[in-house]
Amino acid sequence: MAEKGKLYECKICGQIVKVKKAGAGTLVCCGKPMVEKEGEE
Repeated sequence: MAEKGKLYECKICGQIVKVKKAGAGTLVCCGKPMVEKEGEE
């Protein structure tokens, strides 16, 4: 589940997204799940 206010990054292309509204499911980019980016908000 993506959490509001968190940053997520694609480890393949480097795209970063900030979640504005939490929801069920997994953020996916380049066919792979995005990972939470730590240390920045």
